[in-house]
Amino acid sequence: MSAAIPVVAIGAGRVAHAAHLRELRALDDQLRLAAVVEVDGARLDALRSAFAGVMVCATVEEAVRAGARAALCLTPWWTHRDVTEECLRLGLPVLCEKPVSLDPMDIDALMDAEKRSGVPVSVGYMKRHDPIVARFVRHIREHAGTARRISVTINDPNSPEQIEHLLPRFVSGVRRYSPDQAAAVERALGPDAHPVQREVYARGLGGSLIHQVNIVQEALSWHGLELLNRLRLCSQWARGTAVACQWQPADGLMVEMSHARLPEHRTYRERIECVGERSVATLRMPSPYSRDLGASLDIDTWDATGVCRSDRFTAVPGRTGFRMQLRSWAKSLAGDPDVAMPGLSEARRDVEILREAALAVS
Repeated sequence: MSAAIPVVAIGAGRVAHAAHLRELRALDDQLRLAAVVEVDGARLDALRSAFAGVMVCATVEEAVRAGARAALCLTPWWTHRDVTEECLRLGLPVLCEKPVSLDPMDIDALMDAEKRSGVPVSVGYMKRHDPIVARFVRHIREHAGTARRISVTINDPNSPEQIEHLLPRFVSGVRRYSPDQAAAVERALGPDAHPVQREVYARGLGGSLIHQVNIVQEALSWHGLELLNRLRLCSQWARGTAVACQWQPADGLMVEMSHARLPEHRTYRERIECVGERSVATLRMPSPYSRDLGASLDIDTWDATGVCRSDRFTAVPGRTGFRMQLRSWAKSLAGDPDVAMPGLSEARRDVEILREAALAVS
């Protein structure tokens, strides 16, 4: 316990309780929750009861005085720039939830602040820390030269029921979208963007597919392939609740992604497939909030004689992306040279890819 790094969780809303705060309890040998910062006065007493022995603060400066030496930024994305800049000013390394921002100018400002302070900002691409996802990324890198199609399909309940059972009563209930969010999306896309473009950017693209763009782009970048400026189309239907994009990063390779909000399904389903000349790799992932289910990866490979080899890899339930991300972050804070966390340059690249796609929606 004495070696655990004291951290502050800034923001104690839905995602914080559904993922980060509960996973911290399982990692108290590496990370210790020293403080929680929450500006919603109605929640303060409830938080003090829920986290006995943890300082509940109104400011990050109070959290530093309580002993925090690193910060989890878990507030809404349009507040991330201000929160993260404050943490860097106080010398706190930050793990910032995705998206860091949907406004490229915000990320530019954070990159400047990170450089000035010399304090690192890590980005919450938690799927990248799942061992099965990491194996899939390696497969794409190894077969990028012969890959013909990478496809992503997500059916997303995007409903309170998905995580409601994980939340304390004082943060449960239907989410409400803030006027501040709408203003931030308008700034990010510009005044000429129409309402459907803003809807698609804030939710299907920036709220969800940013994870999959990061996974695919990170794999392809090893071969100098880019999604940015390789967009063929981006379309929406069902009043912006469904969106699909198509990129062609190389003459022989197409990348396709779709996201649909389907509240009636109640179950999250995600499928990513890489089809190559002699292989098919299919990654299936449950809800990122699930502890009982894990990702699975099936790889079929044909040799020169046409004989197929089939391999299946499955994740250990409970080793969620959120938990593995926190483990990696703790190791990076402790100076482990073998751990590389996703950073702001990746966040900037991914936002540009998705901003381009949103503005192409007609």
